[in-house]
Amino acid sequence: MKKGLQLYTIRDTYKNGEEFKQVIKKVKELGYEEVEFAGFSDLKAEELRDYLEELGLTPISSHQSLENLKSHLEETISYHKTLGVPYIACAYAPTSTAEEVENLLSILTKAREAIKENGMELLYHNHSNEFVKLPDGRLPIELIRETVRLELDTFWVFHAGVEPCAYIKEHQKDIALLHLKDGDFEGHPLAVGEGFNNVKGIVAMAGNIGLKQIIVENDHPVPDGISDVGRSIEYLKKLL
Repeated sequence: MKKGLQLYTIRDTYKNGEEFKQVIKKVKELGYEEVEFAGFSDLKAEELRDYLEELGLTPISSHQSLENLKSHLEETISYHKTLGVPYIACAYAPTSTAEEVENLLSILTKAREAIKENGMELLYHNHSNEFVKLPDGRLPIELIRETVRLELDTFWVFHAGVEPCAYIKEHQKDIALLHLKDGDFEGHPLAVGEGFNNVKGIVAMAGNIGLKQIIVENDHPVPDGISDVGRSIEYLKKLL
């Protein structure tokens, strides 16, 4: 199973494209094999693609805002097609009202078809809000899952009060990628192995359902991104 990193975790370590490239190199040196983007630091897709190939890192996915998927879809698709990622993930959307959910599903449906036509797949990256029922009793995560497959963030599943391993097993056909994230009971993400999420079970279950990679993420790395992801991968190496 490949070890991946959501690069949002190291956002504090660079200020421009050249610094971004050097940090990506450090990510490779730590032992990560795949990367997921959350911004490109103004690098052209061709330059970033060639640099990743030089390093031996695989671009697996990218997080995109709902606004980009709605209003800048053509440019978004063009960049990602050149970069060579198989997946584009909607990073977050509000889901507290029926109107918000219907808007999300409408955007996902239109973007899904355009992205599919270009040889990629649109996914949705959850937080915990999608597990809160709407006033009419519907569950946003279920409606989303019927529209696109998930990039399941296991910590936010845990924070929502749902057992991640059971959820992965039950909905394995609807899960394309998986975020391995740890944290405490108050909703604070932590380096992998430093919190209370069932990390060992999640890694085992990911293998059982045939996932090819585990993607590490930490929204709030401590004391900085590089040292945090370094601790995470050392723990992950023991499990893989």
